[in-house]
Amino acid sequence: MPPYRGNKHRGGDSSRGKKKSFPHRQDGQRPDQTNNGAEPHLQSNAVIQSEPSEADKNDALTPATSNLPSFESLRGRIDATLVEAITQDMKFDRMTPVQAATIDRLLRGVDVLAQAKTGTGKTVAFLVPSIERILRQGGADGKIGLLVISPTRELALQIATEAKKLLQRYPGFSVCTAIGGVDKNKEARAIYNGCQILVATPGRLLDHLSDEEMQFRLSNLTSLVLDEADRMLDMGFLPDIKKILYALPPKDKVPRQSMLFSATIPDSLGPVAKLILNDNYENISTIPKGEANTHLHVPQYLIVVPTMIDLAPALVASIQAEIAKSKEFKIIVFAPTAAHVDFYGHVLSTTQGMPNVSLLHARITQSKRTKVTEEFRKAISGICIATDVIARGIDFPNVTHVFQCGLPMDREAYIHRLGRTARAEASGFGILILAEPEKRFINSLRGIELKPYPTPIDVGAGNIQQQLTSYDSPKKIYQAFLGYYKTFQKITSWNVEELVQQANRFVLDGLGAPEVPALEKNIVGKMGLKAVKGLVVIPNAPGSGGRGGRGGGREGGGRGGGMRGGGRR
Repeated sequence: MPPYRGNKHRGGDSSRGKKKSFPHRQDGQRPDQTNNGAEPHLQSNAVIQSEPSEADKNDALTPATSNLPSFESLRGRIDATLVEAITQDMKFDRMTPVQAATIDRLLRGVDVLAQAKTGTGKTVAFLVPSIERILRQGGADGKIGLLVISPTRELALQIATEAKKLLQRYPGFSVCTAIGGVDKNKEARAIYNGCQILVATPGRLLDHLSDEEMQFRLSNLTSLVLDEADRMLDMGFLPDIKKILYALPPKDKVPRQSMLFSATIPDSLGPVAKLILNDNYENISTIPKGEANTHLHVPQYLIVVPTMIDLAPALVASIQAEIAKSKEFKIIVFAPTAAHVDFYGHVLSTTQGMPNVSLLHARITQSKRTKVTEEFRKAISGICIATDVIARGIDFPNVTHVFQCGLPMDREAYIHRLGRTARAEASGFGILILAEPEKRFINSLRGIELKPYPTPIDVGAGNIQQQLTSYDSPKKIYQAFLGYYKTFQKITSWNVEELVQQANRFVLDGLGAPEVPALEKNIVGKMGLKAVKGLVVIPNAPGSGGRGGRGGGREGGGRGGGMRGGGRR
């Protein structure tokens, strides 16, 4: 990728060379632009909350949760039209704690590293000051003024939706996305036609940045946001972030304000903050001192079943038990891989009396994922089975239960999944279902209280035998089983022969498969299971590139389903 080459004029775009029209500020004044256009001096009132980690370079700020300011109080500090969009169109009255803590400081021009629990309004917290900053620059001539980088497509679309609501009174403004899963050329045309806010995922943004036209469009960038920054690190996006920063205009030539928003502040975030934020950035925590995170205050229950075959029956029985307790229920079930999502989706949707069942994983088309996401967000009751693709950032209101069936990747994955419930002061429950070989995972949950599930349930596979034996893709779940649990041999204590035995038993005894599914030679090799007794190995398919040894990875084995079955809608 070529580095940023400056804001040079090139032909071929009718919008260049003439200023695009944007609404004027309706308070009759331009923002204070004294000090020769420099950012206003920040007079920090930071209070030391605790000894900082490496990432906590500055003192953490914790706002009071009472007497939160109204959005009307911003009148005179931000454009009056923007205030009206917030208060009249979006019907927001008072700020949330994260908004109260960050908007004021961001309007002063300081960079921010903000920690907040999920579902607390952080999107509006960074959008409002960023939009105001674009307004102060006169609209940036149709170029991108705000770049928001998100780890997932779903979160990016959610951010873009909020931005469009804030800008609905500004007909000259455009919000675009660059997220993958859709036509890249169509995205580019929309961006090059004039875009003030771009919300992107790292991989697709890098694709676009290989085109110098995109770098030109970013040459007046005034605000940069990394949302769910810790999640981006977890997903391995740091190299991509560095490449993206390399392609952006240097801050000493084109000053910009940068913001990192994150649910957690691990030490590994320190180098990222140093890379992106100015030296005088402020670290703001909106988790009041003494208030527990979701995983410390949500009731959590544990079900341990004898074998891997018993996981699906336990899931069905426990969901039935929870549904019987409440007329309204909204359940998310997290599964290890896309193949597991499809498998559990089949089992639940073919079980009598279950509500509508939705499936979400990365192998489902983007258009289908968007449709399913919106339907489940609006649903009062229902079940969504998903991989970690929705474990962070996506706001599904009123989720009453989070089930985790099978091993989470690690402690952080467990916590982030649990964070889908009990959002924004609502209540919720978490239920972890493990097989006996997976039980050692509980040791990684030190400090988290897991109580035995209080309702007696019958986990006999015979109760759902028809659902299990009617599943028509045993090879996909078999391959995903081998690939996923190969990475957890330290927890299960299985050697490779025992792993294969367990997988064989799962499909033969549990699913009633007539024989062990055959796997291509290259797939077996990539899983590190070459020459292991019990496998049925066949030659590679013609032209096969052999997708991933872990059953296509954590998202492997999906069939692309979206909505499934269900009795009650």
